[in-house]
Order: sequence, then C-alpha cells, then structure tokens
Amino acid sequence: MLDHTDPRHRWYTKGEAAEEAGVSVRTINRWIADGHLQLRFGHVNAHALFEAEAAQRARRNPGRPGARLPA
Repeated sequence: MLDHTDPRHRWYTKGEAAEEAGVSVRTINRWIADGHLQLRFGHVNAHALFEAEAAQRARRNPGRPGARLPA
C-alpha cells in the first residue's frame, strides 16, 4: 500500500483492496470491469474503494438504511 493518512490519497494493490473491502480479488476485478473502480498504475484508490464497497453493500441490502463507510 502506498501509505498516506488521507484515504483519498491512499492506494492499494488489488489484493490489498480485496482484503480491505472484505471481498475476493475476483470481485475487485469485476468492479473494475464494471466501471465501479479504476485501476491506476496497478493500484486502486482507497476512497473510491470504500465508496464502491458501500454502494455494492447498499445494492445487496436495499431494505437496510445506508451503508457504513470506514472511518
């Protein structure tokens, strides 16, 4: 991970992104292919990852109010 305190400037490899989001690397690849995430120099932006994960969680659980974003 390219370390930075502000998540908008933190970047993860696909494996690290999968671990942080609690999904598989295959899911990360699917989110990239579907346009939910962008890969830049082989890395995924942490802020975009958390937003994509929250959006996917909200889609899977439409009856639950909102999705939690990591602090």
